[in-house]
Amino acid sequence: MSIIGTIHEDVTTDILGVIGSWQWLVTFVATALSVPYMLNQYEDMFLLAPPKSVECDLTDLSITNSSICTFRVTNRTEETRCTKWHLKFLWVIWIKKSWLFFCDEKLKVLSTTIICRLGVIFGSIIFGLISDSFGRKRAMTINLFADVGFRLTLTFCDSESWFLLLIFLRSMFSSANAYMTIILICEISSNCWRTRLETIVSMPRLLAIVCLVPLANSGPNMETFNFISCVYSAFLLILLRWTPESPQWLLYNQKISEAETLLRKAAKMNGISLCNDFKIRPVDHRAYDCLDKSWTCMTIFTTHNVKILSGATVFFWCLYNFLISSLYLRIHSSSEQYTLLKLSSLIIALGILNFGVAQRIKLKCLLTLNIGAIGIFCGMLIGIKWSNSTTNTLTCMALATSVIAYGLALNITPRLFAINIRSTIFGSCHSSGQLGVIICYLIVMFKVMNSFTLMVVETVIVVCLTILCHFCPDVDGRELPDVLEDMDYFSELSKPLRWATQKTNSPSREEVEIRVHSFGSAGQNLSNDRSDERLPARRIGHLSKWPLLRRLTNNFLRTFRKKN
Repeated sequence: MSIIGTIHEDVTTDILGVIGSWQWLVTFVATALSVPYMLNQYEDMFLLAPPKSVECDLTDLSITNSSICTFRVTNRTEETRCTKWHLKFLWVIWIKKSWLFFCDEKLKVLSTTIICRLGVIFGSIIFGLISDSFGRKRAMTINLFADVGFRLTLTFCDSESWFLLLIFLRSMFSSANAYMTIILICEISSNCWRTRLETIVSMPRLLAIVCLVPLANSGPNMETFNFISCVYSAFLLILLRWTPESPQWLLYNQKISEAETLLRKAAKMNGISLCNDFKIRPVDHRAYDCLDKSWTCMTIFTTHNVKILSGATVFFWCLYNFLISSLYLRIHSSSEQYTLLKLSSLIIALGILNFGVAQRIKLKCLLTLNIGAIGIFCGMLIGIKWSNSTTNTLTCMALATSVIAYGLALNITPRLFAINIRSTIFGSCHSSGQLGVIICYLIVMFKVMNSFTLMVVETVIVVCLTILCHFCPDVDGRELPDVLEDMDYFSELSKPLRWATQKTNSPSREEVEIRVHSFGSAGQNLSNDRSDERLPARRIGHLSKWPLLRRLTNNFLRTFRKKN
């Protein structure tokens, strides 16, 4: 029997079941496509150690002392800057280089990092618009081809100006899969599996925070590491064959026949039999009105709930990335060898603890608790003078908790917005997050604040993040919104664009009534029916509580005046 637009599931789950081979295959492919993000060593180049298999070209010179960047000729006291190098590529081949970014000033290396992240800022917004306009798979395909091409060119680039330009272009054109894979899994998963599958796909993003710098430093040099990443990205091109388009995006954009073909193949993989005349149709005339209406991102500025929720989410991501970057720099600037093992152990332990707690409380509350825990650790670092080992442990605990909270934010954010703006808003969140990272890097590297002031700022940011969490509606057990008009998730009226399916050769009475209801063969005009009128959405955010606060304040003032 078909499920008629209940608030718990969507048509994809109705056809394919709660979980099956197709959903697991897409999850595996999406996770593999997310891995190149954790191999982007250009995002934090100033934290990388000098390369190992690089030597200054000193032929025909008598040298008394030399390093990678300078050398001293016999019987001379002044040091001479090296201008040629021999680099062992792939541990075997020696190639010549006339420029090495490790020998530049620290400011130049930091500027390279900022250029990389500026590319991500522009790319996240651009690919968000591309995805909402032309489909999730198209954006992911462009991302993958661009990643292979630019990585291969960067490997053999020997010019500083071209190197910087290529880094910017590579970051801009390869920023889609950082969040597009999460959106794809979000739109093909059932409610009871969405959190788990999104967590799996988010793992490369979370691992990048922990091990990107140590992983990049494990290679002999940046060119070798970059080429290996290029080969991996080229291998991922094969996986595009199993990368589907989002059925929800196809349905919303009236590509119903394509959605039917996709779901028919997916049902076959899941072992589900569909009838030959399998069809998907909107439930009622109100859904057709919704499909015919032209929605644009400008609606963000005219609809209250979307406007409040979008602004709060983008601001949340900016502040949160500032916070996590400050802790990130503090950890990876440390010279302790056991920090990575300690951090990984703490993340695993906290992940298990959060998984147990998540069975009892909502994701929104769990995110708030983790942000509060970060504030406690930051506050402990401010208030008490600890030993170096204790300070390092507290910083590791703060960063580990930040990684868990970051995973929750990745899980929650795409569920908050309608299909036609989901990628645009999620991409804007990533852009604002990169902006927060850049601001943090500039403040820390130029020492605008001392360590105590920076910790105080971190604590204030934690308080702001806790407040912003209250703007977020609960996403547990709720289907994804598919229209922008109404953002009230707690009403049956918030889902006007619903889909009905005929899956078997003998349709139920319920399905027959749906088809009559959908196409008006009974001659009814539902748009004139008063029972079909939609109630306005309930406002979200603290602005909705302002009338109550004003009444309480007036009552208090009135009582106070009477007593006096």
